[in-house]
This record gives sequence, C-alpha cells and structure tokens, in this order.
Amino acid sequence: MTEAEAQALINEAAGIDAGQAAHGEAAAAGMLDEGGNIVLPDEMAKAAEWFLIPKTLAWAITTVFPETRKHYTDAACMDLAKAIVPVAEKYGLTGIGDCPELSLLVATGMFCVPGYMAHKQRKALELEEERARREGADNGG
Repeated sequence: MTEAEAQALINEAAGIDAGQAAHGEAAAAGMLDEGGNIVLPDEMAKAAEWFLIPKTLAWAITTVFPETRKHYTDAACMDLAKAIVPVAEKYGLTGIGDCPELSLLVATGMFCVPGYMAHKQRKALELEEERARREGADNGG
C-alpha cells in the first residue's frame, strides 16, 4: 500500500467517524426521522423566527422614504432573515425572544413611530403655511 492510499483510507475513516459523531448529535437533538436519517431543521422556520427584524426595518425605512417600498418586499425581508440565522446561531440565539435587547429595540422603534409621523406632518403643514403666506404676500395680501 502506498503512502497516498494509506492517507486516503485515514481520511475516509475520519469522515466516517465525523459522520457517526454528527449522527449521534442529531439523535440527541431529536433530528432523526423514522429511518434514522438526519433531518436538518427547516431553514424557513429558522428564518421566520427572525423575520420581524427586517420587516420592522423595512417598515421604518419605507415610512421615511416611501419611494423605496418596491425594494423592501417580504421576499427581501426573508432573505435578510435567512442571513441573520447563522449569526444568531453563532451567539446561541434561536429567535428574537432569545434576545431581549432586540425585542426592546423593535418595541422602542415602534413606540417612536407616532411621534415621528406627527413631526413629519407638522413640518409639512408648516411648509404649506409658509408657502401660502408667500403667495399671499406676492399677490398683494
């Protein structure tokens, strides 16, 4: 047996061992089907746990910049939620409920929205009143 063949067998054995370890971990986590095959958690279900974050951001952005609404679709929000999943898992989080700071951030943003909307409306009214005053002054009023 050549050294390359021996190394290939060692690598194959290591792969089998890793597979067995993964299988054991999956069994412990309840991720096996009736046939003993590993079933990965549904990617969409994981992303759905985080969907509120991009959806809230999209709502806030489109409120301020309505012309961007076509870019912030549910599909785009889900893409961002899918991107959040591996980072969240890295820090041991499985959903927004696992992170009270994120829940607080979302709630605070939603809490502030009526104030922002009132400010925006007040500014629009002030501009309209100023425009009307200028027109009145220009017309000899």
